[in-house]
Amino acid sequence: MKSGFIISTLVAIILAVVVVVGMGQISDLKKEMGALKEEKPAKSAGVRTGIGTSSRAGRIASSRSNRSSKSDRVAVEDDDPAEEKSAEQTPEQMLGNIMKLFAESDAGKRMERAGNIRKAQRLFAPLVAEFDLSDDDREHFLDLAGSAANSEESLWRDLMFSGEGNREDALQKWEAANEERETAMREFLNDDADWKRYEEYEARLEEHEQVQGGIRRAMEGAGVPLTPEQESQLVEVMYDTRQESGINEKWQGRGVLNQLSEPGIADRLEADMQANQEAMSPGVANVLSPQQVEAFNSSQIRMREGATEGLRWMENFRGGGGQTE
Repeated sequence: MKSGFIISTLVAIILAVVVVVGMGQISDLKKEMGALKEEKPAKSAGVRTGIGTSSRAGRIASSRSNRSSKSDRVAVEDDDPAEEKSAEQTPEQMLGNIMKLFAESDAGKRMERAGNIRKAQRLFAPLVAEFDLSDDDREHFLDLAGSAANSEESLWRDLMFSGEGNREDALQKWEAANEERETAMREFLNDDADWKRYEEYEARLEEHEQVQGGIRRAMEGAGVPLTPEQESQLVEVMYDTRQESGINEKWQGRGVLNQLSEPGIADRLEADMQANQEAMSPGVANVLSPQQVEAFNSSQIRMREGATEGLRWMENFRGGGGQTE
């Protein structure tokens, strides 16, 4: 359950929806779609995959020389011309098409890549320092790692605004892209020990994001900051609880598809997040002081409220059923 990604995705979606609803002009959406379609090139340029001439790159240049850039994006086919279908589409579907067209445009790809790299710079900073990468290798690592870190966010966005009949296809493309990114990262690292370390760190990325973000701020705001040792221990407690709870299967990957197909998604997420917080309480109490536990619980409540309120807003916009025809 990438709750942090759910929240950031919903923020972007809700802002877009607010603009649409506030304007109340579906005709403006049609014009925007047309403009974006004219802007989109016949074949979008791939994201940079070259690594340069560093020592690590020299060891594995042959394995990457013919690598396709398709691992850094998920191709989306234009099944229906907007001009023919626009009259039949709901505002939600129109918004989804605009988001898709922008994501496929050169400007959208540049913005997404820049955002992915900024996220990776923040979340993977300890690992980058540990690997002691050259400048060229560092850039490519952040490119790959950022794309992987953003994949759950992209999945939620795509599935929320795909017609129900297109969701399975969108999920399969997401799964294929994840496999390609994993292969690209393993080839880039070209070292079993480094790959194992990356896998361990990436598996705990949700916990790293929470600790580095809201939890750390909550502790500092309460005047009881975490020590580096406490941060590491807290990541492990949260990760172990998430694995034992089975919540991943419900809210990641194919679980997202299942959740969106049934009404009441916000209530289910709230219940699962609350149960997860309760399950980790004994371990958290062993790592944190009583004052820190209080700040931790407050940050978890705020995160839960942000995620569920956003989903309820979206359910109301979609008619409460959680389904898109």
